[in-house]
Amino acid sequence: MTPDQAHKIARHHLGERLHWIGKGGPTADEWIVQAWPDTGHMIHAQAATVAEAAADCAAQLRAAGWTPSHARLEWADNRLYLCMESTRFVVATYQLPTCDVLPTCDLLIHPDFSKWRRYYSQAAMVAAIAEWCAANLPSLWLPPFPGDSR
Repeated sequence: MTPDQAHKIARHHLGERLHWIGKGGPTADEWIVQAWPDTGHMIHAQAATVAEAAADCAAQLRAAGWTPSHARLEWADNRLYLCMESTRFVVATYQLPTCDVLPTCDLLIHPDFSKWRRYYSQAAMVAAIAEWCAANLPSLWLPPFPGDSR
């Protein structure tokens, strides 16, 4: 993982609260993420992945009353949202297969597609979403698709 990729993932969780990110810990293989709360001392978390450490920091900030206001992508309700402040904008809507006979996924990327597009695998559909996000929202990290273990 490049430093830019790690920074993008941490910024997804913490926005402007992110202070520092790097490798360290007892084995020097863990990611350490530091963030600033509204008041008090800097918080930090350490985990095997950047996403886990940053999510831990975000949970600590939320427990202290912080509400994220930075731009980020989030999956919910069969949609991908662009979230800013307390507003969610639909980027993509998808439908997963409902039977095994014809396991297709349908996708509507709202700003670009005028009609639904059909994909013959979930991976192909997610790849299309990732490609669109990389081209149109390059500064934002696309979190793993729900149920995906990447």
